[in-house]
Amino acid sequence: MKHCFLRKQGVEFWKCWKSKFECTNRPVSYVNGVSDAETIAENFAAHFANTCTSNTITGANRLKNEYSRLRRNYHFQPLNDRRDFDAELVETVIVKMHRGKAAGLDGLRAEHLQYSHPLLPCVLAKLFNLMLRLGHVPRSFGNSYTVPIFKSGNNTHSKSATVNDFRGISISHVLSKVLEHCILDRYNSLFATSDNQFGFKKHSGCSHAVYLLRCVTDFYVSSGWLNS
Repeated sequence: MKHCFLRKQGVEFWKCWKSKFECTNRPVSYVNGVSDAETIAENFAAHFANTCTSNTITGANRLKNEYSRLRRNYHFQPLNDRRDFDAELVETVIVKMHRGKAAGLDGLRAEHLQYSHPLLPCVLAKLFNLMLRLGHVPRSFGNSYTVPIFKSGNNTHSKSATVNDFRGISISHVLSKVLEHCILDRYNSLFATSDNQFGFKKHSGCSHAVYLLRCVTDFYVSSGWLNS
């Protein structure tokens, strides 16, 4: 009976075994052929800075001017008590936050909020409402640090790792994350985006954009428009 059970659950057994005893994410010692930690960090900083830089200064200025023009004529909806943040909402957001995540620059994690005094959600709710009414958010809420993560599908043993083999994730302050989730809960209906945007959206990504491109290409090829 035991032998039949192990044979039936063999796949799940070995999945569990590998997750517990086999380390698939081995540390990368060399990046761009360099092993010095300080030099590697500088290479990553330059790489991510270049990635986050606008393609052209002209295009960036054009978008900035367009934003300034729209902002001058923007009329927002007046604030009301229905959209206020309350302690119940803040507490719900804190409880749902995942544990074991990296701390922000202030050293705070989700666990610090989840195990704090029960009065904390009340204090944070009042603080967030004041931010909304004054239109001011602490500068530290916009500060974060970038951590390079090895891209899935790449094998560190097959070739020398380069900075292009890593993707960067930003670690923000945990309090700013609580504020963001509260805003999404109260103002989600106002955040409308174009159907042509695939990145930075829930349930959407690069694979959807690639699929759309293939569908459009197949349509024009099958209709013969590309040959005309």
